[in-house]
Amino acid sequence: MLKAGPNFTVQPSQRNREDADLLLCFQGETVLLPHVPEGEMHLPTMGALLPLLPEHLIERVSLLCRDGRIAVYGIDLRGEWAPEAESGFAFQPVTVFRRLPGDQDSFWLISAYHLVIWARKNRFCGCCGHPLDPLAAERALSCKNCGHIVYPTISPAISVAITHEDRILLARNARGTFPHFSLIAGYVEPGESLEDTVHREVMEEVGLRVKNLRYVDSQPWGLSQSLMVGFHGELEGSEEITLQVSELTEARWFRREEIEVNSNPRSLSFTMIEMFRAGTLP
Repeated sequence: MLKAGPNFTVQPSQRNREDADLLLCFQGETVLLPHVPEGEMHLPTMGALLPLLPEHLIERVSLLCRDGRIAVYGIDLRGEWAPEAESGFAFQPVTVFRRLPGDQDSFWLISAYHLVIWARKNRFCGCCGHPLDPLAAERALSCKNCGHIVYPTISPAISVAITHEDRILLARNARGTFPHFSLIAGYVEPGESLEDTVHREVMEEVGLRVKNLRYVDSQPWGLSQSLMVGFHGELEGSEEITLQVSELTEARWFRREEIEVNSNPRSLSFTMIEMFRAGTLP
C-alpha cells in the first residue's frame, strides 16, 4: 500500500535544486515521463528534464515535497509547452502510477499531483479575486489584498470491507474507467462522523446494514485529493443487495478462493481485499 515514509514532508524549503531531484511536469491529467519500456518506467530527474523547459517555465518550477535526500519539484504547464518528439519524453495519464515499478515513485507522483491540482484550482482568491501567492513558512496560498489563506484541499472518505461468514462484498463503480471490483467507498458529508458515513454509503449503494465496525488503516490518496479511512464491518440482517445503479454497475459476494491475488496492492481498498483473502483482516 502506498504511504509516506518517515521523512516525507510537503513543507516549503529554501533547498537548492540538485540534478538528482525529481521534476514532474503536469499537463491536465497527464504527466511527462521518459519514453522507455514499461518495465523500466521511472520519474524524470531535474538534470534530465529541466534543460528542455523554456526559461519562463523554469521560473515557475516549485518544490512540492521532500523525502529524505530526494526532493520532488513540479510545474503545471497549462498548455504552454510540449516536448519535441525526439526529446525522449512523452505525456502519460497520471494513472500511470499504478504501473510504475517502485512504490516510492508512485506515492511521490500522486502526492505531487495532489498539490498541483490544489494550486491549479486556487490561482485567485475566492474572497476578492486577486492572485494568490505561496507562503514561505507553510504549505498554503495567501492573498496579499485581503489576507485570505487557502490550505491544501483534503477530502475525507471511507472504504469498507463488508464481510458475511466467509464472503466479502465487492462492487464495480459506474463512474470513471477503473474496471475492477473493489470495496464500497464514499466521501464524508458535513455533520457526519466516519462511522456515520460507512452506514450511509452502505445503505445507499447496496441497501445493506453493517455492525461491529473496526478501523483498519488510512491512506492519503492524491489522485482524488482525499484521505481514505478503511473499516471492516460485518453484515447485519439480510444479505440481499439493492443496487444503486447511478453509483454501481454490479455488486456481489465473493468467497476467498474467487478473489484474484494482488501481489502488490497500492490502494487501501485493495490492501483490505488482500487481507481478507489471506485471512488477516482485523
